[in-house]
Amino acid sequence: MKKTKLLAILILSINFGFSSENLKEIRDLYYKVNLEDIGLDDFEKSLNKNIKIPKPELEGYKAILWFLKAKKSYNPYKKYESFNKGKKQLELLIKKYPDNVELHFLRLTIQDHSPIFLGYNDKIEIDKIFIKAKIKELNNDFDLKSRIIEYLNERDK
Repeated sequence: MKKTKLLAILILSINFGFSSENLKEIRDLYYKVNLEDIGLDDFEKSLNKNIKIPKPELEGYKAILWFLKAKKSYNPYKKYESFNKGKKQLELLIKKYPDNVELHFLRLTIQDHSPIFLGYNDKIEIDKIFIKAKIKELNNDFDLKSRIIEYLNERDK
């Protein structure tokens, strides 16, 4: 019985390790797409193959993909359509998982860089306050915590 429990704990910790490593990889790719170090197609392929990432985070990055597609599109109609699709998905996710810090962080990064005329900047202060209040709870995710701190420091300069 003890061996079974130990084996179960080991398997769960290995799965969590792979999950957090995959999530770190997705975060890295998100940064690289924004810096244009990799293409949008590579980011999308990586999102579709990473099924070990916790569902809210994976879905959050899939919503972000729509914003990135809007940014890359030349057709104004397609640009607006993609933007709204991403906005709708991200807002639904945050409504479903209101305590997920990463989703609020993703929304903050999008709103910070969205043109004002699109009207998607009404939750910047809400997200900043929420993230600053919850960042202390991210002790098990040093990668996300350090990215948020770095982003907020750069943002507030």
